[in-house]
Amino acid sequence: MLKVALFIFSCGLISFFVRAEDTAVCEQQIIYDLYINGFNTGELQRQITQQGAELSFLTRSNMSILGIGTTFYQTSNSRYESQQKRYLTSDFYQVMTGFKNREMRVSISDNGLDSNVMLNGEITQYHSNKYPLQDMDAITMQLQANVRQGQTHFYTLRQATDEMELFEYQVVGKEILSTRYFGEIEVIKVVETKDSNLTLWFAPSLDYLMIKATNIEGWILKGTSELKSYSEVCA
Repeated sequence: MLKVALFIFSCGLISFFVRAEDTAVCEQQIIYDLYINGFNTGELQRQITQQGAELSFLTRSNMSILGIGTTFYQTSNSRYESQQKRYLTSDFYQVMTGFKNREMRVSISDNGLDSNVMLNGEITQYHSNKYPLQDMDAITMQLQANVRQGQTHFYTLRQATDEMELFEYQVVGKEILSTRYFGEIEVIKVVETKDSNLTLWFAPSLDYLMIKATNIEGWILKGTSELKSYSEVCA
């Protein structure tokens, strides 16, 4: 249950496309409905601020898991490195209460290869030999950018609470998806190939925004997030 809950906390993607020369400050608000086994369990709200290649995120979620009110809060900062074509996380702070309690503060350096994780007051260090370590905010940006660029097979490496998690993705193709708030819409379907339990749909007509995602745990639990609304203002 917790794995499904954590997935739907972090699966809302955003639609910024980084242009490093831009000086305007853009803010986007995005809201996803959250479901477990088809039942609406809460809502995820994400605010993103971007100026050029620098991005900051504020993500909040409230939901009920087995009747227990659960909250999720995260702030993070990242930047886009054009030579690597990667979004690199510099730091993030995460608090979860309710079904599970934790406080996590992470700093990432050496172009994403080294991380320092403080989890509930205990410090652990991690090192990656190949892929940059990213938080879920940077990963969501990365997935959207890869799909927009026409990539069909790619990897991400997430800094989790007590490990580094490598994910492999495969683009399946285009299809028509029936959605609650946007009707029938053409999407690009992507699956995570490790166990094929994670599926994501991106909408080219919405600047490749992720419009829906599902994650299945075992034979029983199915977590879903579905785009409810979004807005963007630049000044």
